[in-house]
Amino acid sequence: MTRRKPKLAFIENDSSRKATFRKRRTGFMKKMYEINKLCDVPTCAIMYSPDMPQPDVWPDPSEVRRLIELLKNVPEKERNKKMVTHGMFLKQRIEKVQEKLNKLKKENREKELRMAMSQCLAGKPLNGLDFTNLHEMGWMIDEKLKDIAVTKSRKENELADINQPLVGQPPAHAASANENTQDAIQLAPWSVGDVLTSKFGDVDDQIMPLGD
Repeated sequence: MTRRKPKLAFIENDSSRKATFRKRRTGFMKKMYEINKLCDVPTCAIMYSPDMPQPDVWPDPSEVRRLIELLKNVPEKERNKKMVTHGMFLKQRIEKVQEKLNKLKKENREKELRMAMSQCLAGKPLNGLDFTNLHEMGWMIDEKLKDIAVTKSRKENELADINQPLVGQPPAHAASANENTQDAIQLAPWSVGDVLTSKFGDVDDQIMPLGD
């Protein structure tokens, strides 16, 4: 079961807000440590709280100062390339949610059109559909017909490849058998007449003379 995402909004209740800060601060420090160890990436954090006289610093003040100096030495263009403000972060979240919403709207619309098509095939009239719905249904039908044509063409090509006769030399054993048969015919000391004579005798002797 997936955990429901919390609502990103200011917590009005003071005690709940402080408890959430303590919990999230511990989790944030743990994530910083994991990124540092797993990915070998220099990390540091400075967190201010109105309830604490001094800020939380991770991993230690000297390492934080060193990383800040490294950041200052990076050209401003490169430094600001991937920096995100709170407003930019919210904008990115909104764009992702909007993209997901548009995808769901498209899927729901396609389901509605498929249901309308099924009802039409079942004999239900299309009087309840306006011009926009009819136009979109016609577009979907055209797309389905194109898919069917592509699938049909692919299957026909596959069937043609399967049924295509193989062009090449006959198998070695077949050629050898054919050669042996020809040799036997050429070497055999008999003819068709010999066979008839051996089976039925002299053909002329067996013909009855005609009467006068």
